Amino acid sequence: MNLEHIIEAQSGLIDALGKFAAGELEPAAFKPFGAPFGVYQQRNGAFMNRIRLVGGEIPLEKLRFLRDLVQESGVKFAHISTRQNIQLHDVSPLNSIEVIRRCTANGLPFRGGGGDTFRNIAITAMGGIAADGSFDLAPYARFLTEAVFDWDIAFHLPRKIKIGFATREDAALALRQDLGFVAATDEAGRRGFAVYGGGGFGRESTTGVPLFDFLPAEKIVPAARAMVELFSEHGDRTNRNRARIRFIVKRLGEAEFIRLYHEYYDKIDAGAYPVPPEFPADWAYGKTVKRFEADNSLDADPEFAAWRRIAVAPTRFGADVVAVTLFVPRGVLSPEEFAAMTGVIETFEVPAVRLTFEQNVILPALHRSALPHLYRALRKLPFDLCFSTFAGQLDCCIGATVCKIGVLDTPKYGALVAEALDRYFAEHPEKKPVLATKLIEMLHFSGCPNSCTAHEVSRFGFQGCRKNLDGVLTDCFQLWRNPEFPASAIGGAADEVIPAAKIGERVIQLLEEEHLLD
Repeated sequence: MNLEHIIEAQSGLIDALGKFAAGELEPAAFKPFGAPFGVYQQRNGAFMNRIRLVGGEIPLEKLRFLRDLVQESGVKFAHISTRQNIQLHDVSPLNSIEVIRRCTANGLPFRGGGGDTFRNIAITAMGGIAADGSFDLAPYARFLTEAVFDWDIAFHLPRKIKIGFATREDAALALRQDLGFVAATDEAGRRGFAVYGGGGFGRESTTGVPLFDFLPAEKIVPAARAMVELFSEHGDRTNRNRARIRFIVKRLGEAEFIRLYHEYYDKIDAGAYPVPPEFPADWAYGKTVKRFEADNSLDADPEFAAWRRIAVAPTRFGADVVAVTLFVPRGVLSPEEFAAMTGVIETFEVPAVRLTFEQNVILPALHRSALPHLYRALRKLPFDLCFSTFAGQLDCCIGATVCKIGVLDTPKYGALVAEALDRYFAEHPEKKPVLATKLIEMLHFSGCPNSCTAHEVSRFGFQGCRKNLDGVLTDCFQLWRNPEFPASAIGGAADEVIPAAKIGERVIQLLEEEHLLD
């Protein structure tokens, strides 16, 4: 990664923020400067700054840096995004300049956070950690990111390009990317990937087409370069509504698109691009974990038992090492909450965390002896990270009160669903530990067709809209169904529009109709 080149690329944005603060630049004139870097004006006039975190992995030293940044930059709140980024909200123009400079100096440069650019690479969060034998995907995502950061072509595209790395068990993640890599090994045991192209959400969502049954890991950079060049030259630069790679597939047909992609790939001089080393299969930080003093005092506590069932998962590091999820309500943390959460992570000597698509935080490796101590520490916090209630735990976009292009105030309606679920599980408490995490994966709510929560993927997805009902313009949700979730990458729009005020009761009905609460 050429940091000087990135700093030079940021100079126009820095200048534009300064002019905006001085009243010399209007919002419409600012957008072309801010969008390619993930700096957007909010509905209230302040700014959102999107910090790229490749694969959502944050080493402890960077988490400490982010804690200090959030506290010192006048940020109202930090938001874990559904693409494993962290977004700082309500930032002033001048403080945005400081955020950009400090992040860049600390290895988190602003480039491609938004606009028609190369976006943050997503990964299966538990790859290299789970007990399923999957190898760690984060090193490949970081390596590819550093390579692409040096390609100016990747930051002047017809529309955005999204790349993802997935485990075999989570292959659907890769199928819904513009370019997706599914972990694989060949007969000789070499590590590599099955590769797909042309998937994505939004207008005419679809899954990717197969490009390689097996691509050796050392070829991921040329594979990405070929797709970037194809997209740059064949994407529609006149009609943004049909500019994504999936529309090239639709226009040409799958067979011709695959042929065209291989034409680009075959002319790539692979020797001109970096080759990743042989990365460890296991998560790099998982070898040593701290043991804690034995404590059996909570063994008979039903709330502790329920939390363990919901939050704790086995890992590949042995029966005594587990992963723990911190459930962040709405993915939102105030500066004080961010600091308190980081303090807990420091106390338990977790060397790095990962962010999830459900806007939560995974502590990837803890000794089982830490669990009662961690539970007590979490319960002492003045905010809930233990999933005590569904409030804030459903996957909702930030909503129209913040987002300038949003249609509905999605979190408000997500709260109605949370209340309905809490009522149901108050009557059936024995079911919550079994169903809670499954339900937050099954139910996603987007406030408009932009699919910020990937509602098309989930078992039931809800797309915000406004419809004329009995002569009144009414907040509604278009229902999406994906009966084969999670195996199926994308579902389809159902012939049902739900008045948003009734969304809570309708969600319970949907779950009961499909026997998903049994």
